[in-house]
Amino acid sequence: DEPAMKVISAAVGMYDIMERQISIVESLEKKRAPFKDMAAIYILAPTKESIHKMLEDYSDKSKILYGKAVFLYFLGPIPNQLIAEIKQSKHLLKRLKALSEINVDFLVREQRAFTLDMSAPFGSFYLRSGMSPVEMKLAEKLVTLCASLNEYPYIRYRQSSGICSSLASVFKLKMDEFVSSNPTWWYHGSGKSPNRNAERERSTFLLLDRSSDCLTPLMHDFTYQAMVHDLLSVDGDKLTYKAEKADNPSEKEDKDVLLNEKDKLWVEMRGNHIAQVIEVVSARINEVVNSNTSSAVRKNSGSNMSLSQLASALKELPEYREVMSKLSQHLHIAHECMDKFSRGGLLDLSDVEQTLATGKDEDGRSPKLTETISRCESALIRLSDPKERLRLILIATISQNGLSSADRDRLLRAAQLNRDDLLALDSLSKLGISTISNTAVTASSTAGFFGSLKNRVSSSGSFDDDSEYASSRYSPPLKTILTELVSNQLSIQEYPSVIPMPMSATSSTSAGSARRRGKGAEGSARKKGG
Repeated sequence: DEPAMKVISAAVGMYDIMERQISIVESLEKKRAPFKDMAAIYILAPTKESIHKMLEDYSDKSKILYGKAVFLYFLGPIPNQLIAEIKQSKHLLKRLKALSEINVDFLVREQRAFTLDMSAPFGSFYLRSGMSPVEMKLAEKLVTLCASLNEYPYIRYRQSSGICSSLASVFKLKMDEFVSSNPTWWYHGSGKSPNRNAERERSTFLLLDRSSDCLTPLMHDFTYQAMVHDLLSVDGDKLTYKAEKADNPSEKEDKDVLLNEKDKLWVEMRGNHIAQVIEVVSARINEVVNSNTSSAVRKNSGSNMSLSQLASALKELPEYREVMSKLSQHLHIAHECMDKFSRGGLLDLSDVEQTLATGKDEDGRSPKLTETISRCESALIRLSDPKERLRLILIATISQNGLSSADRDRLLRAAQLNRDDLLALDSLSKLGISTISNTAVTASSTAGFFGSLKNRVSSSGSFDDDSEYASSRYSPPLKTILTELVSNQLSIQEYPSVIPMPMSATSSTSAGSARRRGKGAEGSARKKGG
């Protein structure tokens, strides 16, 4: 069915499937031709709709589509009432060779990243009253993840979050149900691993919700992956861009590229700063261009070839075709990101954002609030895209833990937001974020650029002294939380565990105590701009 198709497609390609002697892959929801001499393997979500659709294939003896062997696999646990319905199908039971819960009700996006592919609206988590069916489904999906990874984790959550607290409880309940109903299943830390050399300690599962960090997703980030998704047209893993035609470089055509785990250069570079990506990829192209093979190409084609002509010539050589094509592709994508960034005036805008988020400019200086609000106002007037204007006002509001009424009104006049955008701004309160500051500091005062921000910066470590680039001086709160988690410094009071944890993994220190960054002017020595 459709959910299973997403799960399979995220993990393996059609070639991998065919290599396992699978002749054809079809969608359950579409009309299918009969293959009465072939066995059928169904991979389905354990939903009423999918199971009923599958049972239709065996409802009429004269119209059964497949042969005498049927294998049923479900992404997660099957409700008892649906098991009962399967048992009622005599024609199916006669053919049924296997029925199993394979526990893969999640999508693998990257080597260390997954999503649960849930279409539930974001707001439903914050506007709910009591336990919602969405939370139950989310917990069930998380159980399939842990089952696949052989993990029975300690479950920690942000104590101040009602959503995390509720989800932690139901997740623990569902995890216990799975363990009790699967006595042969083992988990890391139990001492029952079939491979003793692969044994490791019991894991920790940390539950956070968006209110833990509303700011970071709004910031313009300079890492390659973030810029591609922020600025270019990406549909899932597929990016479409304009490329030179192979037979006529003066003309351009649309070219599709998949940015996923199979693209090794993408995997290597996606977390790097865009400037570093361009520098490294350009250097690798030059290495190929300056190789012995390129010298031979120059000799045969003329020594006055340009770099682009030489690169095109090298693409025609079998041993260089793939590597040059991939390098050129990523250089083109990186430059397209920077072109859009420059054309949109986003470099200056990102500096305003960084200053709002950290309380420091690119020279490590702490500007006055009046100066930064004025820069913010000028940027709002300059921006033509209403979504970018909303984005900047959200950043200003969240980073300051709310604006004074005077500063808020001033920025709203400059932004000219529509009704929906104003509602979005006011909805920050649903996430526990103040939109109006309780302090009396405004842009017209002579106070420094601190107020509530001063405490926020010093406790969250949001100014990254280690960043090489001034355009990336902001450090997300999540970095601090995870650093403290892996070093056993995360406060057990602020992030309690559903079950008792070993003493070595707990700390009574506050969440922000593990790191105290210096706030000097070291940032002035960093690289400025993109």
